[in-house]
Order: sequence, then C-alpha cells, then structure tokens
Amino acid sequence: MVIKKFTKIKDFGVFRDFVAPIALPEFKRYNIIYGWNGSGKTTLSKLFASLNSGGCGEFSTALYEIKDDAGATCSHGQIFSTPIRVFNQEYVDDNVSFTANKAKPILILGEENQEAIAQIERDEKEISIIRTKINEETRQKKEKSTRKDRLFTDIARTIGQNTRGAISRTYRRPEAEAAFAKLSEKHILQDEQLTLLVQEISQESMEKQQKMSFTNNQLTKNFERSQKLANETVEANVISRLVENTDIAEWVERGVVLHEKHKNDKCEFCGSKLSQERIKELANHFNDADKKLKEQIDIVLNDLRTDYAQIQQLQPVDKMNLYQELREEYETRSIAMTDARDKLLTEIEHFAKTLESKKAHTTAQLDLGDQPKLDDLLLRIAKINEQIDLHNKKTDEFDAHKLNVSKQIETHYLSTIYDDVEALKTDILAHDNKIKELTDGVEGAPDKPGLRKLTERVNMNKSKVSSSHKACSILNESLKNFLGHAEITFITNDDGSGYTLKRGNTVAKSLSEGERTAIAFVYFTVQLKDENFDVDNSIVVIDDPVSSLDANSQYQAFSFLKTATSSVKQLFVLTHNFDFLKLLLNWQKGNNGGREAQYFMINNRYSTSDGSRKAFLDKLDTDLQKYESEYHYLFNMIYNYQSDGTIANAYKMPNIARKVLDNFLMFRIPSSESTYKRLERLNFDTQKKAAIYKFVNDQSHITGSGFDPALVPETQKNIGYLLELMQSTFPDHYAILEESLSQ
Repeated sequence: MVIKKFTKIKDFGVFRDFVAPIALPEFKRYNIIYGWNGSGKTTLSKLFASLNSGGCGEFSTALYEIKDDAGATCSHGQIFSTPIRVFNQEYVDDNVSFTANKAKPILILGEENQEAIAQIERDEKEISIIRTKINEETRQKKEKSTRKDRLFTDIARTIGQNTRGAISRTYRRPEAEAAFAKLSEKHILQDEQLTLLVQEISQESMEKQQKMSFTNNQLTKNFERSQKLANETVEANVISRLVENTDIAEWVERGVVLHEKHKNDKCEFCGSKLSQERIKELANHFNDADKKLKEQIDIVLNDLRTDYAQIQQLQPVDKMNLYQELREEYETRSIAMTDARDKLLTEIEHFAKTLESKKAHTTAQLDLGDQPKLDDLLLRIAKINEQIDLHNKKTDEFDAHKLNVSKQIETHYLSTIYDDVEALKTDILAHDNKIKELTDGVEGAPDKPGLRKLTERVNMNKSKVSSSHKACSILNESLKNFLGHAEITFITNDDGSGYTLKRGNTVAKSLSEGERTAIAFVYFTVQLKDENFDVDNSIVVIDDPVSSLDANSQYQAFSFLKTATSSVKQLFVLTHNFDFLKLLLNWQKGNNGGREAQYFMINNRYSTSDGSRKAFLDKLDTDLQKYESEYHYLFNMIYNYQSDGTIANAYKMPNIARKVLDNFLMFRIPSSESTYKRLERLNFDTQKKAAIYKFVNDQSHITGSGFDPALVPETQKNIGYLLELMQSTFPDHYAILEESLSQ
C-alpha cells in the first residue's frame, strides 16, 4: 500500500484543522514538498513517522486520516500497513548523538547462520501470504464500507430532498449515520402517511388568525325589552277604523304630527276644514302614552337592526389562510356557521316585524312568538375557533412541529435501508475479526501465529545473523564519498552499542553543522539497507537533507538520495532550500517525464478568531517551477506584494525580504561584513535603512510570543522601502530584474 492523500489533520502542531480540498492532487511515487522555514515541514514529517505506531507523539489530542491506493482509510490509533522510515531532526536525535559522538548500530544481514536464514525465508514467505490475505480482507471490508457509505449518501440525499432542509441546511451522510445509530428498530410509514408528512413539511409558516367573536348579551336584552314592550298597553278612545287598518293608522298619525307642526286647520289632502271634534278624537286615539310606547318600540327596533347588521357581518376567514391539513374541516364548519347565522337573521327579521306591528295595537298585549335562538350560532362559532386555535398553535410551535415531522420522515427513509446496513455492518465486523486474527494469530493454535509474532520471530532471527561490522564499513565508504576525504570515520564499539565517530585517531569533536548534516544523512541512507527495513516495499520520507550544506555538498546529498531511494515504493522529500528544490524538480522532469511525480508546498493561514497560525498542504506554486533562482523568485514576491490587511498575508514577508536583502547586498557590496555594515555603506535615506534593517531582523525570527499586530502596516511600508533602496542604489540591476518579470 502507498499513501494517496492526507484527508484530514487536526490539532497536529500547526496543522490545526486541515481538510484536503477535492482539487488537491493525490500523492504519487515521488512527492516533493516545499515550504518556508517554520511553515510546518518538520511537523508533517513527524506525522509520517506516527503512521508506524498509530500514535500522535507529542500531540496527544491530534486526529488524522489518510487514504491509501486501495481506497482504504487509516487514522490515528491504526498502524499503516506499509513500513515508513523518516529522516528528520527526531531521527537524528534518536540515532546519532553528536554530543557523545556515537551512533546506534546498523545491522546488515550476514551469511553465518544458514538454519536461522532458512527460518527467516520461510517466515517472510508466510508474512507475504498473510499480508496478501490482510490486503484482501481490507479490500473487501473497504468495498462493503463503500457500499454502506453509498447507501447512507443516497438516503441522505432523499431525506434532504423530502425534508427541504428542516433537519439541517445540508443533510449529508454523517447526519444520516448519526441518526441511524439511534434507531433500535424500523419504522416504515404507509404511502398515504408519508405523502401527507412530505406535503406538511413543504409548508411555510403562516400568520396567526383572529378568532371569531360574538357577544350575545345585548341581543338577549333587546329580545327581553321587545317582549316587555309587546306586553304593555295604553288606554285610549279607540277609533275602530284605525285599529282595524294599521296602514291608515300610521298615515293618520303622521298627519296629526304635520298638522300640529304647520298650525293649519284644513286637511292637506282634501282641503276640507278639520273640526275641533275630529282633532280631539284623533288626539285621544294617539295620546302621549301611545306615543311614548311607540317611541320605545322604535328604539328597540333600531337596536335590533344594529344587532342584525353585526350578525350579518359575521364571516369566517378564507380557508386558504389556514394550514392545508385544516382546510377541509374548516370549510365544513364555516358552511355550518353561515347557515346558522342566516337562520338567526331570518328569525330576528321575523321577530322585529312582529314587534313593529305592536305599534298599531298599543292598547292590547301582543304575543311575539318564540324568541330567536342564539345557541346554534354560538356553537358553530366555537367550532370554527377550534380550527383557528389549531392553526395558531401550529404557527406558535411551527419549528418544533416541522422538526418532529422531519424526524418521522428521516426515520422512515433510514428504516428502508435498515436491513441492508445491518447486514453490511455484520460483514464488516467479520472482516475486522479476520484481519485481527491474521495480525495477532489464533490463541491456542501454534500453526497460526499471526503477522505480529512472525515479524517478531524474523527480527529475532535476523539479530542472530546480522553484523554491525558490515554496516560500519559501508558507512565509512559512503561518508568518504560524500565528504571527499576519510578524515571522519565510524568505529564499531566492542560492546555492540554501535559506533563512535572519530577524526583521525581521536574522538571527533567540534563538528561543523555541515559535517553533522552529512554524517546524519549518510547514516540514514545506509540504514535503509538494514535487516529491519525492505526499502523496495516501504515508504521513505526525507526532511531537508541539505540543511547547512554548501552548494557542492547539496549535489552530494542529492546523489545519495537518488541512489538510496532508487527502488523505494514511495518517496517524500521536504525542503525549504530553493536550489535543492530545483535539483529535485529537474530530476523528476528527466525521470519518465515526471509522470510518477507530484509537487506540493506547505502554506500558512492566520486565524482571525484566535490568533493562531494554521498550516495546510497545497499544490506547488507555478512560479517556484518557473524561476531558476531563489533570488529571482523572491524578488517577484516582494515586487508584486499587496497587503490585504491580514497577518496571514504578511506573515512570511519579513523572511522573504531578509533573503532578498542579503542576496542584493552580496551583489552590490561583495564583502565579508555583516548585513548591517554593508547596508550602512549604501547611499540611501538613513531612517529608511534603519526601518528596513529592523523589519528584516526582528520580524523574520520566530519569537514564540505570538503575532505582532503591527506586522501588517510595517510589511507594506518596509517592502516599499526595500524596493526603493534597490532601485536607487543599483538601478541597472533593478531594471533587469523588472524586465525579467514580464517574460
């Protein structure tokens, strides 16, 4: 197996929350990763080393997940199936002590013990068979896991479509799996139930509706007043013709009023003179008591008309103002209410007409008949208000109700895959058990020791037939080739504890940084041949093997790297050195056209929420491949730098500016003086020179005290000063640099 992608890295040093974007290429056989000092290269190399144990080393709370070329995933707590050897500072500290000038032994397989060698061969053959079986079990497990994942992905899409985001805005597989884990049994809905719930979930929240209101107290009082007036009588000299003809009585009564108003003694109808006797007779018929009773009847009739108008205005709201599931019943109740209303109006109208007739029979009691009944209308209004209450309650509890309906739909669809998922889970568990059996063996079955015990037995037998002396001679020959001399050598310790480094006949002391780098890297390349590591079937990770090396030694390191990893199954090389990067890129261009290589870089972002720096893996900047020198590339970066107001944007610029300044001063003032002294010799604004020096000297070093908020404005200002200094003090050189950027 080889590594195809880091899909997730969380809380692993500066890799605080990395999730691989879809566009990030997968790893190939050869992988080159570039990054500035402090960007996270060494941290990433530690992560590679963690895959050998499944742990997270110093990052105890870290989480990570990788994908291999079979599509399987490996995460924290799991050991990656392919051995990985990592060259980084931790490797050097663990294997080569420059303080004590000693190194651990490297055991190269010898030929002394043929029986042990034969057992090693048998065990390694069995290990190969077991690894094949583990890979097959892993493949089948992955296949079934993929099928299970697809079931959840598909059903999540269906749930999302049918709940219209009521459960979550983006309902995906993790949500479906989490909900499924809570199911203890299936709950499948009938088609009609499901259709109703889906329709209900599609509704939007509606406005609350005002309940119908009708007070019957005044109307009842008006009925009672009417009955009381109908029972009242007045004494009068009754004119029988007027009693018998109410229409004439009303006409005559109105005439009497007009006669008194206009003080006329003639009949306005016939022109005849009215006699005093006739006037007196009519006055007795229409006396004050009669008049008062009629006035009271008119008042009640007017109140009844008002009541009639109010009842007539009683109208249920349109059913479309209510939720769909309430409309059918609401419409039925609305029809019943309007029928009851119209019936009551008819009764009131009849009742009022009867009372009206009392005005023509004020001398006798009048039976008004049955009083209009309000109970049916009040009942129908109450029934309508019940539906409105349900509507308003749903509006008040809309979100909770919608979530409840969504959960029912979610449970239904998850139940449709319940049996398939449970069957796949059983199969996956069976594969896990088989992998464990192949790895750890079967207890009580000596013929099935498992991969772990076989590997331990192979290592034990190899230790019997291995020799650190053979490795020592290879180390010295390699170191001689690397350094170009045999002044420094490895000497085998008699106690078997490893090697002592000597310069001539004495213990090597005061080793330079370049010598230390050379010794450590040579040791690593030789150790790739030891009996515990099969480089042809393993992964090698190398972090900056050229640190502190001069240009010539960089070529030596590059040559050793190519030779030592020529047959490696997969290689990762991390570097911050531009010249070494170009060697690696050119190597891969000539290696099968680079078809087996992939190029990356480590970038950083600055978090505005907590001030932390976050590392992430990205595709290699095309400019890094375009420019032939680091100075050229870095000049391009400062020349085109534009601040966006974030520390993340400005973070790496002091380090870049320092490198540009050092390179520029090397060209302009080729001397052994310090950066400060050479800068002082340039004829340029003194204050700006001081600002540039402070910027590149202070801000380009990690202080451990966090980010300086002044970095953003300082960066834009001092980058401008630096460009101004270069153009002012070396205009021809600056013009050539500018011209090259447009090519």
